Formats: sequence, structure tokens, C-alpha cells
Amino acid sequence: MKKALSLLLFFMGIVFLAGCGASNATDSVQAVWEVSPLKDDPIWADPQSVKAMIISDLHYTEYKEVDPVLVPSIALAGEITDTLAAEVIDRHPDVLIMTGDNTNSGYIRDVAGLVPKLRKIKENGIPIIITTGNHDFDLMDAGEFEKAYFELLEPVDRDPASLSYTAIVKDVVFLAMDDNAAESGVGGEFSPETMRWISEMLAKYSGRPIIFLSHHNVLYGYGEEGSSSHLINNPELPKLLSDGGVKLALTGHMHFPYITQMDGLWEILSGMPFSGKHLLGNLAVGENRLVYYAEPIDFAAYGGTVKEELDRLDRESGEYMNKVFSELLEKEKIYGSKKKKVLGLISKYMGYHGAGTLADHAQELKEDPSYELMLKGLWDYNYGPWMKATIETTKYNAGELEISW
Repeated sequence: MKKALSLLLFFMGIVFLAGCGASNATDSVQAVWEVSPLKDDPIWADPQSVKAMIISDLHYTEYKEVDPVLVPSIALAGEITDTLAAEVIDRHPDVLIMTGDNTNSGYIRDVAGLVPKLRKIKENGIPIIITTGNHDFDLMDAGEFEKAYFELLEPVDRDPASLSYTAIVKDVVFLAMDDNAAESGVGGEFSPETMRWISEMLAKYSGRPIIFLSHHNVLYGYGEEGSSSHLINNPELPKLLSDGGVKLALTGHMHFPYITQMDGLWEILSGMPFSGKHLLGNLAVGENRLVYYAEPIDFAAYGGTVKEELDRLDRESGEYMNKVFSELLEKEKIYGSKKKKVLGLISKYMGYHGAGTLADHAQELKEDPSYELMLKGLWDYNYGPWMKATIETTKYNAGELEISW
């Protein structure tokens, strides 16, 4: 029973990386978003560079009865998506990229609600690239996905064995992949036919910038035990991409922002817009380098009254998780001032992780006097091992990246 409870709470915590964290968080974690200096890089003013805005795991739904416990902001799905669309249209990138789990379940009403919002973006002259995600197929099959979304897309090459395709913006080639060859719940996978198609596309577009897009992860957790639920289960894939000249993969699935790399191949995991810091990714691809930064959706400028309601929901989610962690610590006989200090440290951790700045603050967390007590108190509920592993292994700030080639 304790093991089942710990797993449930662990997955709730991953989704609840809300930036608000527990109510004891410091203001620096709670409210301040550090704008990346890459936002002012000259590449954004270069008319030859390709500018993209990126999201993953939108989980759009119009089903008002959906349980909001895990993601309270899902109650504002329509308003948040309208705000996001308005910001995309106003900033007018060269392309909008969505890397899967576009709706919460593939429910026909959700798809029917999302597509017109995306069509409005396309009608404003902004191409859209969409990949499949595992949640898209809960209540929808591949044929229904194609019928619903491909009217919005401009594929150049199509994989006969899947819904994978290429899209080309200026000189940049995007490999938009359908990684759902695996059985449900087993993570991502490509069939042998699709792996051959990837090789063909890498050869066909050799010498041009190629960006790889998928829902499940390419590098995050590669070679680690227990990663099969989120990793694309084709172990030869990273080398295939790296040898084919691919420098960047854009993925999602985990609902929190993360950046990692292996052998010259970088991977950016996009956060979930309905939770965390409500991030939107920005990518510029130039002749000999690319630049990426993430920042929160500008609800104050585009969202009318949605920001106040969103702040309330985020605050309530933080308070709820504070209560959950408090009860877990008390189960482990941690009370009083010790519990209060541990809760403050948990909140810092959640804030940094949700903002993608864990690498910048890992030493600060490890040097906190309550660090070992936090790990000990949460160890039997999966949080402890997870926190320790992420603090010790996260190497890069997930909010910015610059790659030269």
C-alpha cells in the first residue's frame, strides 16, 4: 500500500512542478523569471534565420468534468490556449512547433475545439508542425489523427509506415516524427520501416540544418534503468541522428523543461504550458548556429482576466502540495522547525526544477543544512531518490541553449 501511495504522489509531484511550489518558497523562486540574455541575440533580427515557437504536451481539453487534481490549470484550457495562440500570432514566428499530446485524450470534442484555434494561427500566415503523442491516441487512431490535423500541415516527404513527415521552412528541415509504434504505455518506438525512412531523409537532406521532432525522448535517461516509459526504444537512434548531422532534437512527454546532450546531439524537452512556469520555447536557426530560450506565456498582455485565475489555481496547487509533503514528513517523524525548513527546501527544489534552472542551483540545494533530512524524509515515497538523482545529474540550464556548427 505504501509503495502504491508513493508512486501516485511521485507522479503528482512531477506534474505539480508549478513554480509556486510549497507556500514556504522564497520570493526569488516564487515570482522572479530570469530573462535569458540570448533573447537579445542578433540572430533574432536576422531575416535569413528561421524563428520558431515551441510547445509540447498542451493536453487541450473542453471536457469540463476532467479531474483537475493533477493539473489545476487544465480548468482554463480554452483561455490558456487562446492566450498562447494570440501571442504566437502577434509575434509571428516562421513556424509553430507542437511535439505531441496535443489533446488530453484524443477525445473528438477536444480535437474539434483545438483545431480551429490552430487554424487561426495558420490563417495568419504561420506554418504549423505537429507530431503525435501517446495521449493523442487514447481515443483516436492514426487515420483519425491524420484527418483532423494534416489539413493544418505542409508535409514535403511522408513516411509510408507512420504519420512521420518532413516540413521545410526556408532552408531548415524538420523531421516531424510519429513514435507510436510501441505498445500502449511502453514509451516511444519506431518500426524498422520508419528507421529506414529516417536514414533516407538524413541522406536526402545532408548538408542542410535538420531538426528532429518527437514526443518521447531521444536522450533523456538514455542507458538508465526505468527510462523505457519515456525514451524512444530504438537504442541506435542517437548515433543515427548524430552521424546524420543532426544537432538538435525537440521532445516533450515529461511535462518539465530539460536540456541534455550526448556526442554532439542536444535535446530540449519542452515543459507543459498548463503547469510549471507555463513556458513557451523560442528557437532561431541561423547559417552556422542556433539559439534557444524559454520564457513564460505573457498572460498579462494577452490573457485578460485569465492571469488572476491562473495565479489562484497555481497558488492553490502549491498549497495542496505543501500539505502533501507536510503529511509525508510527519509520517517519518519530522515535525516543528525541522519540518518547516525541509518544506522550504522542497519548495526551492520544485521551483528550480519547474523553471529548468536546477543545474544553476544544485550546489545551493546540496549545501542547505536540511538537504540530507529532506532526502531521508522523502526516500520511501520516490521523491527522495528522484530529487537526489536530478540534483546530482542535471548539467544544463533548461531555459537557454546556443549551438554552433
